[in-house]
Amino acid sequence: MGPSTPSGDGQGLPERVKGLMGGITDDLMELVRKKSICAPEHMASVRETAKYAADLLKAAGLHQVDLVDIGGTQQPDGKVAEHSPLVYGTYRRPDAGPKTPTVLLYAHYDVVPTDETKWPEAFTPEKGENNRLKGRGAADDKSGVMMHVATLRAFDGKPPVHLTVVLEGEEEAGHGTLEEYVKAHPEKFTADVIIVADGGNSKLGEPTLNTSLRGFAALNVTVTTLEHGTRHSGMYGGPVPDAFMALVRLLARLHDNDGNVAVPGLRSEVWNGVQPVEADFRAEAGVKKEVRLIGTGSLGSRLYTKPSVNVVGLTSKLPPHDKPVNQIIDTATARISMRLAPKEDPVQAAERLREFLNRDDVKPWGLDVEVSGEAETGRGFLADTTGPHYKTAEQALAKAYPGKTTQHAGQGGSIPLVSLLQEKNPDAAVLVLGCEEPQCLIHALYESVSLDELEHMTLAESYLLDMLGRESNPSSS
Repeated sequence: MGPSTPSGDGQGLPERVKGLMGGITDDLMELVRKKSICAPEHMASVRETAKYAADLLKAAGLHQVDLVDIGGTQQPDGKVAEHSPLVYGTYRRPDAGPKTPTVLLYAHYDVVPTDETKWPEAFTPEKGENNRLKGRGAADDKSGVMMHVATLRAFDGKPPVHLTVVLEGEEEAGHGTLEEYVKAHPEKFTADVIIVADGGNSKLGEPTLNTSLRGFAALNVTVTTLEHGTRHSGMYGGPVPDAFMALVRLLARLHDNDGNVAVPGLRSEVWNGVQPVEADFRAEAGVKKEVRLIGTGSLGSRLYTKPSVNVVGLTSKLPPHDKPVNQIIDTATARISMRLAPKEDPVQAAERLREFLNRDDVKPWGLDVEVSGEAETGRGFLADTTGPHYKTAEQALAKAYPGKTTQHAGQGGSIPLVSLLQEKNPDAAVLVLGCEEPQCLIHALYESVSLDELEHMTLAESYLLDMLGRESNPSSS
């Protein structure tokens, strides 16, 4: 055994991981250069990224890595939209005992689009101050991809447990194709421990397990006021309601005066984990000094265990503001998205939203309001933190961050796949963690990742696999 190879009790892992960081950084930069946006015009780059990630896993020691076609989506015009390939790899330890656990490692290699007029260097990675790497996807979630690759390298491709590695290529697109594939092929996704590397620490350098995720439900609502198109706002304005103004009035009813979601019957729970610090949260979110935060209850509850509602899309015949036209708009549509408490039934929540928008006392001026189509929904997630593997994960994280205690924190986002994997593996420890601490500014301009955090989280995952292997095979310790 060479001096750079970790021993059976995890000794040598810190030095091993640190020595790998130069190559890991180079590979992460190469991943960032690839414009892996899950959209038809970028599919060539998406496929290139999938192949690059698969090659990294193969070189790191996985026995079998495949690019899996998980199907396409039927479009209204009858065509089938192409989907990103799923990178699926497995490793089975040859000398493993009967109690050796299977660990499923998940991350996604696709990224959200960015406004390249404001950030033209989004896909040109740049190392900056505080050892941060800037670039679209550097944190979300190519850091997760590289965390798994680096962990394999830390063990010279021979980790002490069985592995299944799943890298998704359309998480940000929200197609739900992988979820359908999991339902059709549950045997490919069985595990004793599931590590979802699409989360992050509550603060930089503070080891954290994300123990809850909100669910979501989304619907379209359309307001129509005229039967035959727009009309002149001077000749008819006043008594004739403008559809866009009516829609604004309807949307305003979704909150009460304090900013709480006004849709009745939705679950609202108390968050008992780590509470965000309001001053830090305001700075991270970029809230203007004079703007107060909305809602009631603790900040943690408002972020993690209470519903929220936003408009995420808007369609109307309004002309651009720099080319105004004096007309009354006849129809306007909004896409309403609700984030939900982790235990909320998203289908029931969508129906409650539909009923609320159709109430006579909510619709302004007796207007024709159509809440159209089947709701898009996703379940939330609440971790079972009582099992032995979860306790081992807490210890591994704390060991990777000396002097720190592992915290439990919520996450306001939604990852429906997590609850599905939990459903298919009811006895497994589901761990949501990663490098996406608040300074990363994921989905925003100038996203970045701390390379120090990537090193520590790789070490934490390596410690965890080492500890799981020794627990199942005590004689190898």
